Amino acid sequence: MKKSFIIGIPIRDFENPMSRLSNIISRDERVNLSKGLIINLINVFSITKTDVFVISNDKNVKIFCEDNSFKIFKSSQNDLNKEIQEFLSQNDNYKNWSIVHGDLPYITKHFARIWMNLCESSPILIGASKDNGTPIFGGSETYDNFLYGKNSFIKHTKIMEEDNIAYERVFHKELIFELDDEEDYSNFIKHQPRWYRKL
Repeated sequence: MKKSFIIGIPIRDFENPMSRLSNIISRDERVNLSKGLIINLINVFSITKTDVFVISNDKNVKIFCEDNSFKIFKSSQNDLNKEIQEFLSQNDNYKNWSIVHGDLPYITKHFARIWMNLCESSPILIGASKDNGTPIFGGSETYDNFLYGKNSFIKHTKIMEEDNIAYERVFHKELIFELDDEEDYSNFIKHQPRWYRKL
């Protein structure tokens, strides 16, 4: 069956993931947590109509994906924004697309379906994290001007407004809560999702 929806999860490496949590959990714990997050995201987004890829040039991420039978896209670029552009430009035969950060702990199958349904009915959808990052981005219209980095949500929405590109913002906490700092981790431990309790 031809897939209609492509999803990319950019992962830099497992060398020092979630570095802002280094004062409260060990590197090994952070690596295992990072891997658990990726596994959950791929599981919840993997349905009949989707192709889900990890976007990474790192050899250890590649081994992890191969060990778990996950699709991986290796870019010829070494810049996150260019890697995502290349990923989507080389996979432009899908009706819908999404880029999902790898540190979103509360996306369940239910919220993955909500997100995908919204993408299918909207030109561009975007979410903002508490520090104005862009944890989730997608839609049904082609887009290639990615500006990930500090304050990326502000940068993305500003450029879309300047270019008269219609977009909608999502506010579901489950789609935008990132496991980014010690406060996030404390909340996460208080409200552990099912996938984490099974680790």
